[in-house]
Formats: sequence, C-alpha cells, structure tokens
Amino acid sequence: MPDTSALAVCVGEGLVSFVPATAGPLEEARTFHRSLAGAEWNTAIALASAGIRTAVVSRVGDDGFGRFLTAELRQHGVDGRGIEIDPDAPTGLYVKELSSGPDGSIDGTMHYYRSGSAASAMSPDTFESSPASDLLAESALVHTSGITPALSDSTRAAQDALFDAPREGRLISFDVNWRPALWRGREDEGRAVIASYARRADIVFCTQPDAEAVFGTADPDRLRELFPEARYLIATSRSGAVSFDGSERTESEALDVPVVESIGAGDAFAAGFLAGILTGLSLTGSLARAHRIATRALISTRDHVV
Repeated sequence: MPDTSALAVCVGEGLVSFVPATAGPLEEARTFHRSLAGAEWNTAIALASAGIRTAVVSRVGDDGFGRFLTAELRQHGVDGRGIEIDPDAPTGLYVKELSSGPDGSIDGTMHYYRSGSAASAMSPDTFESSPASDLLAESALVHTSGITPALSDSTRAAQDALFDAPREGRLISFDVNWRPALWRGREDEGRAVIASYARRADIVFCTQPDAEAVFGTADPDRLRELFPEARYLIATSRSGAVSFDGSERTESEALDVPVVESIGAGDAFAAGFLAGILTGLSLTGSLARAHRIATRALISTRDHVV
C-alpha cells in the first residue's frame, strides 16, 4: 500500500504577484490584485490541495509581503516552518502585464522585482538549521526548479547541496522552468547548469518552449535519449504530455477546458503528477491526475490553484 503520509518538500522562492484588474499596458492599469506566486510555492499549494502532506523551505523578508506569503501557505495547508525570516532583505515580487489573446484567452508577461531578495540569499546553510533540516530528512520527495540556481551563486550552491546529498530513498523532482531574464548575458551557462540538474534528478518536467530553448529539441523521444538518467521524464505541450517511466512511454491529451490564463498551470501539472507517484498511481493515472489539477490553474489569472 502507498504511504499516504509521505512528505513532499518544495524548495524555491515565493513571490508576491500583482495582477492588473483588467488587461492592458501597465501604464494604464490602476487597480491590482495581490496573490502568492513562485513556481515551487505554486506546486506546494497544488500538492496540498491533492491531499499530500507538503512543506516549503525558503526565505522571505521581515516585511508585510513576507508575512502575507507565509499566511497564504498556512491557509492552503502547507507547512511553512522551514521558511527563514531575513531581517534586512525584502521579499521578492513581480507585476504581471495582461493582454487579450485572439481566442479570448489572456496572455501574461511577468516583470520581476526580485534582485537582492531574501530568497536570493538561500545557501547550503539554509538546509542545515532546524526545522528545515528535519523536514528534508523526513521527506519522501523534494521538488525544485531551474529558477533557484539562476538567482545567485549561493542559491546555486544550495541547489547543488540538495542534489548531492544522500537520497536514502528520497526522490528529487526538477522542473526546468527556463527564465531567460534570470540568465541574461550567461544563457549558455544557464543551459548547461539546467541540463546538469536534469541528469541528476529522479523526475524531470519540461515544457515544449523550454525544451526548445534549453535543449534545442522538444521531441519527447529525443529528450529521453538526452536524459536517460531520470526515472520519470515528462514533456508537456499545449496539446498534452508524453511521460516516461524508465522505458515505459505513455501519451495523454490535455483536457478540453476554457483557458483564462496559462501561467502556473505547469506547476499545478507537476503537483498532480507528483501526487500520483507518491500515492502509488500508475504512470497513466499520474498523468490523468496531473491534467485534472492543471485545469484548476487555467481558470483564473492567479498563478496557483484555487
């Protein structure tokens, strides 16, 4: 029987997102809605919504935005004890710029204000202090992404520490999450760094645009050839997903649902798949759960499931 009490720990930066009330250029926006964002935090909330015991390890500023983020996690049932409070550095944020698509959907462009944030000071020491160390030691799965090593030298060292630590049965999940703005001027380095994590992870998620930008191909079978080390490799596109468990290969179509905005859907998809794996579902069952949870992030301009 699967262990339904298994703990998933998500490691990465939480951000405050400001979303305009209406689509249009930012200079014309007068009202914004505040919400929680950040890839790994979105995944944590979706995992908790799927009934998985979930915690976040990160850092926030000793400010109103940091308190807002930690309160949001608690409201969604995510354990935030592994979040350090930085007395000096601020909590990161971004502003989303919305534009209407020709099919009635909304496209979002993100403008980041995260340089020098509290989370950018994460380091291997972050994982040595309790309760973060206790949570990681207990975890059945640790989820992170290609965003974290792009933030600073210390966050890259922290990511290396996660991947280099003895697994002891723990799974490491890695979402490529290519953010070219964070690698500006060092894109080739970024591609090499992300490829190195993909080769060391147990579970790898990659979208079609990210695969093309980072690895030069979005063909799922070619990606499997490039990254045979991961047990699970999941390549997603707007039309669906191709997933591998070792040599087993499964395809699935995306669910036909109205799309308000797609940002955050990949994080929810990852959470659904991970929830399936942690509760003993088959590859096909895990993909089905991933698609169902992803639809919950498509129905609003928030980044996390509602």
